[in-house]
Formats: sequence, C-alpha cells, structure tokens
Amino acid sequence: MTDDHSTGRPTDAASCAPDPSFGGGMSEARKERGASVRVFLYIAGSHLLLGFMALLFYLGSHAQK
Repeated sequence: MTDDHSTGRPTDAASCAPDPSFGGGMSEARKERGASVRVFLYIAGSHLLLGFMALLFYLGSHAQK
C-alpha cells in the first residue's frame, strides 16, 4: 500500500478504478460519437491545411520573377 501524495489517502491496486467523473462513466455510444467527431475534425483540418499548401505552391509557381 502506498500513499496518494495529492490527497494523503492510502491507495492500493483495488482502489485505482477509473473515476466516473473523468470519462469512465460515459456510455459507449457517446464515446463512439466523440471519436467520430474527432476523426471528422482531423480529416477536415488536414484537408484545409493541404489545400492551403497547394494554393501556396500554385501561387509560387505563377509568381513573376
């Protein structure tokens, strides 16, 4: 048994269960929806970044030298 330095209470392996207030109590459907939203945002963000980079290359190749 060791002491939890943040609270001063003793802890052991059995008391290290996930905290329901920190995502442990979320339903599977809500976790899947959150993951889907995160994937959509990552894909949309990467496409915007790549589109901006393509625009920079296009403008750079057509710049007057």
